[in-house]
Amino acid sequence: MSQQNGIATLLKAEKEAHEIVSQARKYRQDKLKQAKVDAASEITAYKLKKDEELKQIEAKNEGGVGDLEKEAESQIQGELDDIKKVAQGKTGDVVKLLIDSVTNPVPEIHVNAA
Repeated sequence: MSQQNGIATLLKAEKEAHEIVSQARKYRQDKLKQAKVDAASEITAYKLKKDEELKQIEAKNEGGVGDLEKEAESQIQGELDDIKKVAQGKTGDVVKLLIDSVTNPVPEIHVNAA
């Protein structure tokens, strides 16, 4: 009889161990499912945050190209005005140099003549 009690105790212990393992597997699967759900919600929140940041950057830089073009145009116009002023100031000197070169030639032998 003692042997039957031992077998019954072993079977009961095996059944309890099987239930414990089964519960542990179910717990692990539930935790994995929950982790996937949590990760998906975090990913969605992160995407929404980054999309909002992108929209803010785009809105901030939307008019930037037109402003840059206007700034470049005004800078170029200022440089052209400076060049025109210098050219007007040097016109008399250039005309004098040309007249002197034509009226007072300096004879030189060409480099290839020798």
